[in-house]
Amino acid sequence: MNAKKKSAGGARRIAVMALAGLAMIAGAGSAAFADYTDGALAAKRISMEAGIRIWRKAAWLDDDFLSEVQLGDTYGSENGDNKFYDPVEAYVWYFLAAHSNGIGEHVRDGYARRIVSNDIHRSLWHLNKLMILLTADERQDARNRIVYILSCRGADGFVQLGQIHTTGMNSGGGDYGGGDSADTYGALSDMSRSYNSFRDRSQREFDYGREAQARQTMGITSSSVIVPNDGEALTYFHIADAMGHPLAKEYLRGLDRGVRRSSALGNRIADDAAKKASSWSAPYEFYPAGNNASGVPYTDECYTNLDKQRALVLAATQVPPKAAEHAVSFLGWPTTQQGVMKFQSFLVDAPTGRLTASEMVRAIQMAAIKGDASSQNSLGVMYAHGIGVLRNYVRAEYWFKKAADQRYGAALYHLGVLYKAGPDGIHQDLSKANDYMAASAMAGFRPTMNQLGDLLNAAASGPPRPGQH
Repeated sequence: MNAKKKSAGGARRIAVMALAGLAMIAGAGSAAFADYTDGALAAKRISMEAGIRIWRKAAWLDDDFLSEVQLGDTYGSENGDNKFYDPVEAYVWYFLAAHSNGIGEHVRDGYARRIVSNDIHRSLWHLNKLMILLTADERQDARNRIVYILSCRGADGFVQLGQIHTTGMNSGGGDYGGGDSADTYGALSDMSRSYNSFRDRSQREFDYGREAQARQTMGITSSSVIVPNDGEALTYFHIADAMGHPLAKEYLRGLDRGVRRSSALGNRIADDAAKKASSWSAPYEFYPAGNNASGVPYTDECYTNLDKQRALVLAATQVPPKAAEHAVSFLGWPTTQQGVMKFQSFLVDAPTGRLTASEMVRAIQMAAIKGDASSQNSLGVMYAHGIGVLRNYVRAEYWFKKAADQRYGAALYHLGVLYKAGPDGIHQDLSKANDYMAASAMAGFRPTMNQLGDLLNAAASGPPRPGQH
């Protein structure tokens, strides 16, 4: 399987990990790289939970094909005693395995090629079966999880998102006369396909198999939770290009030209994709906790880049401690030192009794997701200012609206400010801004009430208007 041979030092490292405990494994940063073999050793010598956490890190951060297949098998096994069973999570990792760029590492080795080909074939079989078993909401959830994981891989992940969303109709030359840029895009796509020819052959088998007939009978129109869409593909290529990916521009030029020439709506689709890229945000605040009998939360291995680190530095000084304490209390933990330690243990962090900046952000995110209006408003402010999270006005609008739906005065006020200013991604609308300002005053938000009172006093003390006595 082309797995690295481990020395005696590697075995000693696993022993040290066992002594350090499970929390140490889960909470370790990205300083040391781990792969499938490390996870297999940890699962055997420590616990399956320890192995899963290592496989997740290797699969998420390094697109490790063998770890992705193993995760699919772990979450997808229907054995009665499998406490980790979660068909949505199984679909996610089988999908990522079937589309892994790591496949190319094995294609030149005949022995490995046969094993990898079998793994891909098996992954595709499970994907087709799971498409029938999952509900519509679960299929959407699986799609969102895949998008989240790939977006966490940075520019490479966004290129891959563009590739898996491309229909192929507009990906170069052909009937669209794509020119040099499109030819380059097509050549890159052909290169990728040549590495994965055995995957393509396996896919064709399932396109006409029993599972495909079952999907049609049940009215499931797609064979995958990712439905190809060139407009979405363009958005992802735009994001990768803005991040400086050296190949993204070539993918983008070829597909953009093809889309613009494909139909009367081509220009609009391409322009909308470019606008969407400037305000795109991931489907989740953090990876969903999951739903299986093990009670082990799914670790979020999203890489913390320099921009995120800067946002966390701001969080350390600008997130009000009371906002984080309120969030922890809303989630069911007392704000005592012992309560904070229990919350930290839930996050698989060191239980110090004192919240770090990232833990304050996570507490507010969790409380916002669970419906706390105060935390939803706080999270909106954090997005608007880039505190603890990357600045994103569209995401700020989303959370302000969630709180406003509960008639939370501060959120109504912030929406008014947002629509009055019209920052990136937000359409300026003064009429809507005034409506939200008035609504915040009616909801009892004191700053707006004071402003309204000042305006009324100024009007009353001014010179009489025509018709006044």
